[in-house]
Order: sequence, then structure tokens, then C-alpha cells
Amino acid sequence: MIDIHSHVLPLVDDGSSSIEMSLKMLQQAYQDGTDAIVLTPHLAYPYRFINPKEKIESLFKDFQRIVDDEHIPIKMYLGCEFLFTKDDFENHFHEIRTLNNSQYMLMEFYFDCDGEEILEAISHVKERGYIPIIAHPERYEAIQIDEDVAFKAKEMGAYLQMNKASILGRHGTRAQECIYRMLENHLISFVGSDAHNVTTRNTFMYKSYQEVSYYFGSDYANAIFKNNAKNILGIEG
Repeated sequence: MIDIHSHVLPLVDDGSSSIEMSLKMLQQAYQDGTDAIVLTPHLAYPYRFINPKEKIESLFKDFQRIVDDEHIPIKMYLGCEFLFTKDDFENHFHEIRTLNNSQYMLMEFYFDCDGEEILEAISHVKERGYIPIIAHPERYEAIQIDEDVAFKAKEMGAYLQMNKASILGRHGTRAQECIYRMLENHLISFVGSDAHNVTTRNTFMYKSYQEVSYYFGSDYANAIFKNNAKNILGIEG
């Protein structure tokens, strides 16, 4: 499996609070069947998670050396999770790190955002020549209420990434019901753990893979848990 959304990089946001925790998160992921993971620290100016490219890239290199020394055989890539506001997108565009330097930009919204805000954001990102990946769409009230927002997002060229916990009901009943409908319509293209720690929001993904495989077929499960991510990250084999 490939996890495209995680908060494993230590001491940069509300995710891992120590190097030791980060190493444990990676160990848990690898033992659970995750071969590669994208570290996507928050870039969220309203919440003071200000993680510019240069800083994050330096911290990532340092952490990679520690992981290598610990001989944890999981491949790591770097990106960010950008909290979209129009002003921050315009003013800090140069600090948004795409997934493994690809065209793909992982972005989130306030949970009570309007559906039109999501669609307008997609247009802004596309105009800049990038491809938006919407993080955990099943958690947004606008999509829970009106699934057409998700259909329109995909029609506009955005991709949708579900949180592995949603299908297990750990983000609430509304998010779980929403993600089942989205999976039925094959609206989801990627899966992320959105892991923040080793307990309540961990890196374990295999149980969610089994759930998707059982209800929606192994071909679709393999696509969203691994193959699609391989394509956008440029992973061969």
C-alpha cells in the first residue's frame, strides 16, 4: 500500500510530537503492509502551521537520515497538506509543496466550507497548471449534504483522497455513509492514513483496504490503495 497523506514528520504541526513517535509510526505502517508513505505536513496559515518549502525539505532530509540509521525499509516522499484560502493561495503559492515534486497538490478546506468554495479552488489550482487532490472530501459538510459537489470536482479534473478511518466509522456516521456512496460511484482515487500519532490516528491502513476490497472489489481497492499513487509519485515496479 501507499499512504499519500500523513503527519509523520516530527515537530512541525499537530501530528507527531517527537522523532521517537515518528519512527514508531513508520514501523507500524511498514508492519501493516505500507511500502511507501508521503509526509504531508500542514501548510495552514490560519492555524499558524507555517512550514515553508526550504524548512520542510531540510527537516525531511534530516529525518530521512535517522530513518536510514534505524533501518526501517519504508520509502518516504515529501509533500504538504495545504489549507486552501484564496488569499493564502495567491500570497504563498511558492511555498506549497506538491507531492514528490509532481503536478499534484494535496489541499484541504474548512469542514464547514461551501461547495462553491471547493469548486472555485479547483479552478484556481488548475489555472496555475497543477492538479488538485482534495483531502478527505467525506468529512466536508457540503459534500455530505450534496454529493454532486464531489461529482463536479472530479469532472473539473480534481482527484479525491479518502481517509482510511472514514470507512471504519472513526470520523462519524455521516462521513462513513458519505464515503460508502463515493466508493460506490468510484469517486475516490487515493487513500491516506492522515495519521497524527500511534494510537487514535495511526498509520494502519490494511483493515480499511480489506473493507474496500470486500465491498467494492479487489481491483478498485488495489487502484486506490496503491496503483494510482504509484503513477502520480513516479514509482516504478
